Amino acid sequence: MNPPNPLFSFNGLNAIAMTITEATIRHVATLARLEVSPDELQTYTGQLSRILGLMEQLRAIPTDGIAPMSHAVELTIPEREDQAVNPDRRAAMLANAPDATEGCFRVPKIIE
Repeated sequence: MNPPNPLFSFNGLNAIAMTITEATIRHVATLARLEVSPDELQTYTGQLSRILGLMEQLRAIPTDGIAPMSHAVELTIPEREDQAVNPDRRAAMLANAPDATEGCFRVPKIIE
């Protein structure tokens, strides 16, 4: 059985600092069926290492007692009272019809 991968640590349960290697980038690219050039390999390794470094910095911030939230500011949705409305718009709709008969749209026959 393989040891747990620190890339998938959850809630700080895995204290191993993850570093991205070129082998990891190659492996992920293979799984995603992507072709990665040696230049891209170096670029992605550096970029992902910096991203994981930032994640480590965020993990170090004490967040005990702070409630999770979906937005930085409180959002409220303006609401209005529901009102059942059933306006009679038949005349307005039929006014735009090229041909109307007895309050209905009249369409040409297409099946013989």
